[in-house]
Amino acid sequence: MSTSDAKTTQSVPSSKAPTAQQPETYKETIISIVIAFTMAFVFRGFVIEAFVIPTGSMAPTLMGAHMQFRGTSTGVEWPVGASQPIRGGDGTAYADPHIGISVQDPISGQVLPAENRRLFAGDRILVLKYLYAIQEPKRFDVIVFKNPTDPQQNYIKRLIGLPGEQIALADGDVFVRTEQNAALPTGDTPEDRAALWAQSGWKIARKDIITQRTVWQRVYDSEFAPLPQTGGSDIVGPWQPMQAAGWKIEPRTYRYSNPGETQLVFNQTLRRTGAEAEPRARQLSWRINDIYPYNEASGWQQVFNVSDVRVRCGYKPEGSARSIGMLLSTRGHEFRAIIGAGGDKAEIAWRKPVGGAGVKGDWETLTTAPITPLVAGQEYNIEFWHVDQSVQIWLDGKKLAQAEYDWSPAQRMEFVTGRPLAKVLANQSITGINALTNPDLYSPCDVRLVFGASNDSSGAGGFTLHRVGLDRDLFYQPASKNGGRGAAALATNPFHPLLLGPDQFFACGDNSPASLDGRLWDNVDPWVEEQYPSTAPGGSRTGVVPRDLLLGRAFFVYWPSLTKNAGSRSSGTGSGAAPVPMPDFGRMRMIW
Repeated sequence: MSTSDAKTTQSVPSSKAPTAQQPETYKETIISIVIAFTMAFVFRGFVIEAFVIPTGSMAPTLMGAHMQFRGTSTGVEWPVGASQPIRGGDGTAYADPHIGISVQDPISGQVLPAENRRLFAGDRILVLKYLYAIQEPKRFDVIVFKNPTDPQQNYIKRLIGLPGEQIALADGDVFVRTEQNAALPTGDTPEDRAALWAQSGWKIARKDIITQRTVWQRVYDSEFAPLPQTGGSDIVGPWQPMQAAGWKIEPRTYRYSNPGETQLVFNQTLRRTGAEAEPRARQLSWRINDIYPYNEASGWQQVFNVSDVRVRCGYKPEGSARSIGMLLSTRGHEFRAIIGAGGDKAEIAWRKPVGGAGVKGDWETLTTAPITPLVAGQEYNIEFWHVDQSVQIWLDGKKLAQAEYDWSPAQRMEFVTGRPLAKVLANQSITGINALTNPDLYSPCDVRLVFGASNDSSGAGGFTLHRVGLDRDLFYQPASKNGGRGAAALATNPFHPLLLGPDQFFACGDNSPASLDGRLWDNVDPWVEEQYPSTAPGGSRTGVVPRDLLLGRAFFVYWPSLTKNAGSRSSGTGSGAAPVPMPDFGRMRMIW
């Protein structure tokens, strides 16, 4: 092609050249908006819908209206619910939940000065609607459903009972029986009722790993121990050595320099600093119980000892062939879990009660697993679990060994209380107040970290510990209805058993002491009762959720903790007014 041809070709307008865009008409704009809104409503109605958490029944997994606190000497942050009554530092109840609030640091025990606090709204969550139309609900899902006592209300709880199951809540754990011939007893004597929880086929419902890690509740963590420069020089944490020789206990680092054996005991009787001078009841020691700091502003509810715990630490051995383990004494038994037993294995063992009170038999090995010996100078993340009738050993996020034991609810209560269940129920009739709500019945647990001797003759057999913490599991409390004056709460006592029909579910809140859930409902909306009668012989109508009332599964907190009263009544000290409402994006999270 010649140059002139090229010029001629370039001078001819292309048929594909862009033309001027016509301005969008009002009609097209309106059509676009209508389509967008239609798609949004369809999506909201059938796929995902947003909800706001109003109360603290699922706290701290999901938070309702609350206040945020930060320890002045520990740096730890924690929420406190804003449900009534709210009490100030002088013990006076206030109608306004953010006036003069005084709380106790859950790590140090220090009492924070009373001051005004901003109120945060509840978490905003996303719910997969109609998920259960295509798949069956799973135990421990966090579900949203219509309240069977008032279908105009939406509730959010954790699903713990499935269709066709008998459910028993014993010593805070969930027990399930699915025998086809499951039947409720006809007799009303304590022996008859105790026999229900002693039947064959009972199994404990163990949580999956993700859910279990989500619901651990912190009791103590040396990572937040007060430092001297923060005013915490007189505060001593609960981890105490059995013998002081060789130990150097600093606020956040524990060092041991000897090659011999030693132990750290979690001292539950040590009183927290400043608690003695308080005009109202506070948590005076680091007892392993089901107290929630979230509930402090409205006053502690009944408190029960908890023996499902996790002990964790960062462990750095300085010598060779040293072992680390947990020794747990609870429910009449002793449990031992060791990493480095014999140098190259993980081992779980127990001792059963024999003879008189407190007498134990010989150690019985439940399981062992080979491991690579721990290397001097390397830091390891160690976890020992005793949860849901199992003992587990974790190293750097990997499970090394697990041993399970299976007791019925009746056996569990006998080991916890030291008496046969029928004797505990002896003074209770079918309409009587729940005999299992007496916290004194529940034996505490003794927890220790144990360290085996090093074979390093040079004496370099010590080790260093960081982040030494203890967490406890959820504890589904026994209760009585009508504010503790009525019949036993559903499934928490064999006098008021729970048998679910083919399309019935049972749900409870993570914040068990402050949750109005299936245990405590005492009526059914007439429409719900007419539409969804129980189809199980002897089954329950109250306390259960019919399948058709399930709205979906909560899966994400997309807009957490929006400041509710920015710029309102603030002292300007510590929690001053926020200029604009701001969500806490750092707490956006999946829901498990």
